[in-house]
Amino acid sequence: MNAVSMNNLWSYLQGLSLTASNRKWLAEKLIEPLEEKTATPPVLQTWEEALSDLDESEKEFERGDVISGDEFNVQCQALIDSFLRVVRLNHC
Repeated sequence: MNAVSMNNLWSYLQGLSLTASNRKWLAEKLIEPLEEKTATPPVLQTWEEALSDLDESEKEFERGDVISGDEFNVQCQALIDSFLRVVRLNHC
């Protein structure tokens, strides 16, 4: 995620009306994956696998299978909205 998207996400989160327990829950969810990643060694790719992934990315780009920054932000917003619906359902 690029810096602009991260700033947009941060601005959005700051604008939410979250209770202390909501903020604690969100913080735990954000930290949890980081702890899991540090406990598991990263999966290493061979040089050939990395080149294959790069070739596939270039083909996707050439086919136009990419999204704009704005579309990325829309998709992130939809994900956040669905996340908030789940949070609200679980805390009612």
